[in-house]
Amino acid sequence: MLRTGTAFYIAQHSDWECAGSAENLDSALRDFERLAGANAIPLLVISDLNFSGENTGFSYIEKLRALYPGIKIIVYSMFFAAGMVQSAIQSGASGYVSKNANTADLLLCMEKALDGELFVQEELQENLTKYQKLTDALTKREKQVMELLLRRLSNEQIADALGIKKRAVDNYVSSIYEKTRVNDRERLIKKYGL
Repeated sequence: MLRTGTAFYIAQHSDWECAGSAENLDSALRDFERLAGANAIPLLVISDLNFSGENTGFSYIEKLRALYPGIKIIVYSMFFAAGMVQSAIQSGASGYVSKNANTADLLLCMEKALDGELFVQEELQENLTKYQKLTDALTKREKQVMELLLRRLSNEQIADALGIKKRAVDNYVSSIYEKTRVNDRERLIKKYGL
């Protein structure tokens, strides 16, 4: 409902046209294959981080950016925690707008992204800046681990994704807890993630 309502609003209040809409990752990727086959790749994609109850939005952004490097992707999501915003940007998003924002912010984000500018909704910027200062205290590997923690991956999954031993991940997680002054995964996610 929200997806079709958003597409309708955009069509009614701008010069943008909706090339498609998908409710899950597989359907979205199939739509892109179809559009690519017709030489009709859109200039911009609006993506949620949650497809049909699955947190696959980051994977979707990464896959689209790998397959179609010139495409601009903005996130329009109910998640507004700074860690989610930062992870979306690191995954390749050109902008981020919360579903709580007014529609003018969404349209502005679309225009800014198309112009090659990074856009983050104003109400999200202060927490994003604080989060970035916090993550500046983390090592490169700790940042990678934290991003995957915020995506709710287990230590074993993180180890596989980064090609390191689980024991190393355990040590990185302990260090992250110490530096963030948070002592468990759920609190970390609540504070910085979902």
